[in-house]
Amino acid sequence: MSGEMGDKKMKMIIDVDTGIDDAQAIMMAVSRQDVDVIGITCVSGNVGIDQVCVNTLRVLKFCNRLDIPVFKGAASPFIVEGSLSQARYHHGNDGLGDVPDISPVPPGPSLLQSQGAVQALLELTNQHPGEITLVALAPLTNIALAVKLDAGFGRRLKHMVIMGGNIEGRGNVSSACAEFNFFSDPEGAYITLRELGCPISLVAWETCLHNALSWDWFDQWKTTDTPKARFNFCIIKNGVNRIRNVLKILRYRSCDPVAMAVAVDSSLVLESETMFCTVELQGKVTRGQMVVDWQNSMGGIPNVTVVTKIDLERFAKLMETMLL
Repeated sequence: MSGEMGDKKMKMIIDVDTGIDDAQAIMMAVSRQDVDVIGITCVSGNVGIDQVCVNTLRVLKFCNRLDIPVFKGAASPFIVEGSLSQARYHHGNDGLGDVPDISPVPPGPSLLQSQGAVQALLELTNQHPGEITLVALAPLTNIALAVKLDAGFGRRLKHMVIMGGNIEGRGNVSSACAEFNFFSDPEGAYITLRELGCPISLVAWETCLHNALSWDWFDQWKTTDTPKARFNFCIIKNGVNRIRNVLKILRYRSCDPVAMAVAVDSSLVLESETMFCTVELQGKVTRGQMVVDWQNSMGGIPNVTVVTKIDLERFAKLMETMLL
């Protein structure tokens, strides 16, 4: 089902730690005529919270959508263990590929809403109960804080789509067994999966690995010549060079747009499974790993629909049209 039901648009909130794939997901959402992004909440993750906020405004300016309210959220996870996990190795020091902002007047913090992200989540869901799809592309700190402040928060959501977690025990960043977003705030992820209380679709790290696009497609995509396309290819240039020419990754992958594609058009999901999922908090090596009860042996009530396969042709089309 697409985001549009008759003339009614899908109301969406996006929770981001804006790096290059968050930027692409935002561009995909705002390119859809059937999606109404009513707010973007920011959280520390790929880079620190202040940079996340500036990056989000920068993306919206390129999309001519600075009318969308942006809210500053949590600067750190529930429990800070050592240095905060960030992903500058892939996203650049500024989170957007270290490409200078050429705008005569770059967007700054003055454009942020005075209200904080968590309070905005609570108020917007009170204003639109049962109507909002929440797309979480970052550590789940803001979401978990909202749940803890108001236990009814999740039940006021229509649906939540998460990019995060893992289903095969494959780690990325500094964890052998955990995905970046869940590893960055294991307690936030644990609380969200356990207590949110609305339907959750989850796009895991391995799902992104298995549903990547060919470099032949990428090379054709790169010929797109629009202002949004030029911005996109500038910010992803260094990261693409790293995964294609240094790491020799065989296909182009960008995780957050996969989750956004699932959110805006759930009919492109070809395979999924609903089951009980939780998050490991204690393991020395496994802290932050998503625990998936594939065998239904833990006795938990199924709480997550794990997406495992999508229609790549339709996903590629979404990636193409978001740059037009």
